[in-house]
Amino acid sequence: MTSQGVSLLGSTIVSFAVMWYITLKTGSGIAVAGVAITTYLPQALIMLFGGVMADRYPPKKIVMLADSAVAFSTLVLAILFLIGIDGIGWIFFFNSLRSLGSGIQMPAIKSMLPILVPEKELMRANSIYTSIWCVIQLISPGISGIIMSFMSMSGVFFIDVITAAIGILLLSTISMPARQNSVDNYKAIEELKSGVRYILSNSSLKNSILFYSAFSFLVVPASQLTPLLASQTFGDEIWILSAIETAFSIGALLVSLFLSYKKLSTESFKLIGFSSMLFGLVMILLIPSKNIILFVMLMFMMGIGSPLYYTPLTTHIQEITEESYLGRTFSFVDLFSSLAIPFGMIIYGPLSNLSIAIPFLIPGVLLILLGLKSKIIS
Repeated sequence: MTSQGVSLLGSTIVSFAVMWYITLKTGSGIAVAGVAITTYLPQALIMLFGGVMADRYPPKKIVMLADSAVAFSTLVLAILFLIGIDGIGWIFFFNSLRSLGSGIQMPAIKSMLPILVPEKELMRANSIYTSIWCVIQLISPGISGIIMSFMSMSGVFFIDVITAAIGILLLSTISMPARQNSVDNYKAIEELKSGVRYILSNSSLKNSILFYSAFSFLVVPASQLTPLLASQTFGDEIWILSAIETAFSIGALLVSLFLSYKKLSTESFKLIGFSSMLFGLVMILLIPSKNIILFVMLMFMMGIGSPLYYTPLTTHIQEITEESYLGRTFSFVDLFSSLAIPFGMIIYGPLSNLSIAIPFLIPGVLLILLGLKSKIIS
């Protein structure tokens, strides 16, 4: 967790820096969209095969090799910027390479935890990991802004290389149990088909992934269009957008810390259903909110709901999935969640041009209905 936290911190700082750099340099919505496409699409294309690899090879080695490849590509980009080659096209190219590395390692990371942690402690372990993610999301924008004030973009890229190296060194010290699977007669396509058959044969697992995918798609407006809603309601001052993001992150962090400290007896699907309904209700209430304090408080409530769906649902999937299929299972989970943003924005973006209320109202109602039907995954 520490190794991945350090590595994730560097990557997140770079992500913010790249987004802001391109926004300030171009002022183009198309260029900003290019960042989103090169961030999510390559990892989605490679993720399924990353899941197959995670089930066939030691996941620790996969994570270390993928991190090394990402760090090397970032190092090359840093050197290019250092010598004055700083075209936007190079950023898109290396961002795509970084995304491919992430797509390979994401299923491996999620398949490692159930190997190391007893099943009865998985919820708390996942909560700790979520807490680390929340802290990083909370502090990264500020750190990125400070670094960009004192350093060039090449310096920002070098920081990511350093954090990746630290993460790899920390991970190398961990002893992982040997995998039972043999790599003899390894055929990626056949392994992938086998994973699909396994998921379809397990109704609880299939429904869990469907629920995860539906939820990820319906909450896209909350993650992508809330700044637009706030700017149209209160103006486009930076402090307003910062307050909204901070309130969400604090809410998510507090709940994650609570879940990591206290072992709840509440069944996972009840927490998941409550979270879905909370998200839906808050999205609807955000529409008429004309008071900034109320708006920030609603975002805090939405932050509370985030770990209550992500952590129990991830834990539930880990518990009901055989170890030999963990990588492939989470490759599908991460694939659908990665595709949710670009595909969601294809629908919600044009709707927001008609009325910003529509992409909050309709998904909000559907999220409430989804929460009421959450027992299908139990």
